[in-house]
Amino acid sequence: MKGAWKEMQQQAGAEGLPLVPGSRKTSGTNSSSRATDKGFQNSSVIDEESDVWDTGFTLREFGPKAIRVWLALQIVSLFFQFCLWSEVSDHLATYEGAIAAECSPERSRHGVCSGSTWSVVAWEDVVLQGPNWSNTQPVSFATTSSPPTFLLVVDPVSKAKGDLEPAAAPLPAEQVDELLDVRWNLEVTRTNPPHVGPTLKRSGSGQQALTFEDLSVEAQQAMATSGRVEWRAKLQPHRSLKTRYVIYVEDASTPHLAQITSSPQCAFGRSWKAFNQQHQGHNHRALAWSGFLLGWFLVIGGIAVFLVYRELATPTSSQYRFHLVVLAKFLLQDVPQQICIVLYVFGWYEASGLRCQLCLFNPEHCGAESPYHAANAVAFTCTLLSSMANQLLVRPVYKRSYTEDDYCMQESMRICGLCVSVLPFTTGIMWASRSVLPVPMFFHFVFAVPFFIGWVGIAGLLCVPVMVCCDEVCD
Repeated sequence: MKGAWKEMQQQAGAEGLPLVPGSRKTSGTNSSSRATDKGFQNSSVIDEESDVWDTGFTLREFGPKAIRVWLALQIVSLFFQFCLWSEVSDHLATYEGAIAAECSPERSRHGVCSGSTWSVVAWEDVVLQGPNWSNTQPVSFATTSSPPTFLLVVDPVSKAKGDLEPAAAPLPAEQVDELLDVRWNLEVTRTNPPHVGPTLKRSGSGQQALTFEDLSVEAQQAMATSGRVEWRAKLQPHRSLKTRYVIYVEDASTPHLAQITSSPQCAFGRSWKAFNQQHQGHNHRALAWSGFLLGWFLVIGGIAVFLVYRELATPTSSQYRFHLVVLAKFLLQDVPQQICIVLYVFGWYEASGLRCQLCLFNPEHCGAESPYHAANAVAFTCTLLSSMANQLLVRPVYKRSYTEDDYCMQESMRICGLCVSVLPFTTGIMWASRSVLPVPMFFHFVFAVPFFIGWVGIAGLLCVPVMVCCDEVCD
């Protein structure tokens, strides 16, 4: 490892050699001695090189020791990426098992799961017409959960024109595309104890499951005295067509409700609603895609390691094939894998993620859990290091003298390239909440600079074709 590092230093030695202000005078003897120290013994004056696309950089040559270091990093990375893929697959299997047990066909109504820990306390099948509050049918119900927590589902199932009556709700009901644009307003009022403050109002379209939690002192007192809280809901349609709605309410009857609502990382209402959406939830799709793609990334990484090892064992191989493999791996694995890591962390550990949804059934998932345990931390670090390894593929061109502007431009491009290489990860950190990051304000402050520089770099790359076209038009 020490010899490989020394070799990379010798090959990168000239990166520091030409960075001399143009105003500084250097004798031929000094130039010759410096070039000899850096490994350039064939001439006393360094010939200027041509750069790639006027960037001031050219491709760097690598020796066997440096390539072996890269191979070692990739092998370690593949091992911990396999551990990450196994973890994602296990979590997905656990969630799918909960779906199969709690959301079987006999426990689902109108596309919404009615699990063993929820009880249906109200069910109404009504036909409404016209956007006015006079054409409503109140739905009264009572909840016994403490604190009062319930799910209210509104599902427009059919509609009709003129004097015709809408068709009855099919069993089992399936959402129809033409009813997704049916808009409605919902008003929920607590009747016992009397409602205090503004009425709870929600608006939506198509089928939706809405969650309500009452943490008021009045509700706590009512639960202590009578053991129940009474409610009334009113639905107001927006359209004049006759529309049949199915409205029902599920009360949370899980025995560890207090433990769920007190979880520091989980939002019970959003978790309950997300779980009831079953496979339509964004978190489930994110975890499913992460597990699928991480498996393929293992294959891509293994192919890259094999190709580089084969080139290393072939003395007559092209010196730039290693560059092509590293660049292809960066585009096909490193960057997409950062996106998958972000999707996994958000999909499992967020306040309404799959872990918090499983907390609804198993209190073991309600405790604090961090995505940055030892194995994941190494996998994340190896992914970021592999993404930044592309910066070693290039070096500044050799010149007799450099200006301060040249030096500043090269350093700026280096920093911008590094920030672009890890942009998916830094973007995820900037969007993460307290459920994912222990001290979100601190991490947002630390990653704000690479996040901003990375997106500025992306904007600059998108502007390059426009600038080239403008130059051709002007010429």
